[in-house]
Amino acid sequence: MRHPDYPVWNFLALVLVLLPAPWHWRAKNIATMALVLWLAICNLVGFVNTLVWANDYIDRSPIWCDISSRVSLLAAYAVPLCSLSLMRRLESVASTRRSVITVGSRTKRIWEEVILCVVCPVILAVLQYVVQGHRYDIIESIGCNNPTFMSAPGLIIRYVIPIVLSVSSLVFAALAVRWFLIRRLQFRAILAASDSNLSISRYIRLIALAVTDSTVVLVAVVYSSVSALTDDSSPMEPYTSWSSVHSDFGQVSQFPEELFASSWVTVVLIVYAPILYSILFFTFFGFGEEAIVEYLAFGERVVLWMEKIGLKQKSFEPAFGTRPLNLGSKVVPAVTASHAEGVVRDDVSEKCFQGLESRSDLAPLSHGSVGVGGITVKVERSVV
Repeated sequence: MRHPDYPVWNFLALVLVLLPAPWHWRAKNIATMALVLWLAICNLVGFVNTLVWANDYIDRSPIWCDISSRVSLLAAYAVPLCSLSLMRRLESVASTRRSVITVGSRTKRIWEEVILCVVCPVILAVLQYVVQGHRYDIIESIGCNNPTFMSAPGLIIRYVIPIVLSVSSLVFAALAVRWFLIRRLQFRAILAASDSNLSISRYIRLIALAVTDSTVVLVAVVYSSVSALTDDSSPMEPYTSWSSVHSDFGQVSQFPEELFASSWVTVVLIVYAPILYSILFFTFFGFGEEAIVEYLAFGERVVLWMEKIGLKQKSFEPAFGTRPLNLGSKVVPAVTASHAEGVVRDDVSEKCFQGLESRSDLAPLSHGSVGVGGITVKVERSVV
């Protein structure tokens, strides 16, 4: 395996992006949950691809490559679309254009977010078929990849659309920050009245996440587009007709790693782009207060499960330490001076017992007391 770090980073990114997911699920934040979903799928596919094709570029599983080659496109579309949806909502909340939240407006917002974050990435990934010159590529150490017929439509679908989405997300982020600065004094009340389950801290973190993700997507796509335009091996060609572009659609191209020595950075972006987005997501939401609460609750469930199956012994500490408590009444035998020696007298002083003994000779036993030769004594002890 030439690059053992590829599957390791994919698996780590998969775990990191799923850790804050429960809180976002309970917060009913569709944009962030969709982002978690797409990043988890991309990292899982990348993990499998980098393991299966770690040392070669053999066409092992055509059906898997048909699916996974399109999944690799989703990150370029899904990340800016989810960021755009998130920024539209935050800008709307901060602008207070909707002073009254109705059931109809809430339902409309939910459907808008579902369409933007779930439906649109799928449509754009399917639209790639228009400019897909052949079935798929297999690159050594990378796995299955979706090819693009370099033409004007191919440039628009593969590169221009993600750039436009990223720029739009950044514009809405700037507007959201502007509204925050204008209304910062009463912003807490605005969030409380917006039915958004947001705090100021979460609002700022969501903006920071969207800005960072959109910027990274913008830089990566611009770099990839420039590399594609300057690549002499696949120059721009006119898109004459559907039949000419898809004339040899069943072709499967297989490439060793050495063929991409001059443009390996562009190829590696296929692997590391979802990883980077996942790490950024965890950076903004994996150390928040709500995430720490989730980790502690999960740890408690693990401990209870281990105790249930016997992997961990139950341990119960006494409420007052290990010293036994002995409070209440105690019957102390009345003794005389003749046999006082050697008698254990609990924790009461010798002088006290002598006083009790002298009184026992003078006072008759009352009804209900202990039988002859005993005095009922109530011993009070303080707990240290």
